[in-house]
Amino acid sequence: NRMKAIILAAGKATRLLPLTKDTPQSLLKVGDKTILERQIHALNQCNIKNIVVVTGYLSDKIEEFSKARNIKTLFNPFYSVSGMLMTLWVAKEELKDGFILLYSDLLFEKSIIKNLLKSKSDICLAIKKDGVREEAEKVLEENGVITKISKAELKNDGDAEFIGIAKFSTNGAKLLINEINEIARTQLNASLIDVIQALIDKGHKINSCNINDAKWVDIDFEKDLRLANELFAK
Repeated sequence: NRMKAIILAAGKATRLLPLTKDTPQSLLKVGDKTILERQIHALNQCNIKNIVVVTGYLSDKIEEFSKARNIKTLFNPFYSVSGMLMTLWVAKEELKDGFILLYSDLLFEKSIIKNLLKSKSDICLAIKKDGVREEAEKVLEENGVITKISKAELKNDGDAEFIGIAKFSTNGAKLLINEINEIARTQLNASLIDVIQALIDKGHKINSCNINDAKWVDIDFEKDLRLANELFAK
C-alpha cells in the first residue's frame, strides 16, 4: 500500500478567531493532541505513512511541527489571495500516483479512510447523509454517483454533504491535475468542489462513499471544537 495523503492546511480559518490568531487551525488542540496529530495518527493506522501537508497561513508553525515528525510540507505562496485549488496546484507533483485528500479541519474515525481505500473508482468523495449543515459543501447523489456539488443550497435539498475527505486513483489524479491546470488560468480563487463540478460537467464519473455512522467533525466554529472534544478526546 503505497498510498499517500495530502492535507490542505493553508487557510486562515477566520471563523475561529481569536483562537487562530497565532495558531493555524490544524494545530488547535482537541484534548491533549492537535487536530493534525490526530489526522496523522488515523492515517498511520490505515497504513498511510507518506503524508504531505500544504501550508499557507502561519506556515512556519506547521513546518516546525511536521519536520519533527518527518512529514513533508509544501508552501502555497498565494494562500491569502487564492482558493483551495491553488493549494492543490502547489502539490501537483505529489498527486500523480493517486492519493487520499483531506481538509485540515476535520476529525474522523479511521473506518472512513479504510472504506475509501477499498473503493475501486477513480474519484470517490466521502459523504454524510441527512442533517446537512448550512456551511457544508452539499452534494446530490444517485446510487453512489455524485451528480452535483455546491456550496449553495441545492434544489430538492442537497441530501448529503462532502465531508472533506476523498480518494483519487492514478487516473483520477490525472483528471484532477488536468482540470486544475485549466481552471487555474482564469480562476485563482476556485475551490476543490469547483474542480469536481467541472469534471462532472465533462461527463466524468465521481463516486460517493457514505460514512454512515462513523464519527466525524468539521471544525468551523468554536462550538465544533467543543463537539470534537466530546467525540474524540474522551
